[in-house]
Amino acid sequence: MRLFIMTCWILGYLLFLVGCNTSTDHTNSYAAIINYNNQQYIGGQSVDTKQYTDIQPVGEIVQRVDEEVYPSAHLMSNAVDKGTEVFETLNHHLLIKQLNGEYQLFTSKDVEVKS
Repeated sequence: MRLFIMTCWILGYLLFLVGCNTSTDHTNSYAAIINYNNQQYIGGQSVDTKQYTDIQPVGEIVQRVDEEVYPSAHLMSNAVDKGTEVFETLNHHLLIKQLNGEYQLFTSKDVEVKS
């Protein structure tokens, strides 16, 4: 009987220790942001540029900061590499050409995207 009680106590203690695990192995995710004219543009889906009839180049990313850092200056990004060309659409969205040849759409935090 003592063996049974001791086994239950040890198992209970081990379950308590596992429940109190304070592991800090958390994965954070951050929005892809481009600062353009002091406005925040958030990265979204890949798009076909054929749906945009008139896109104009507006510059290149001048600096890429760490993903957890807010890009605080014009044409700075926390997700897009330095030197990547940035285009603006007629409806004031931004596009960047990805390595796979597709374009990623960035929309202003204040602008609603219409599909």
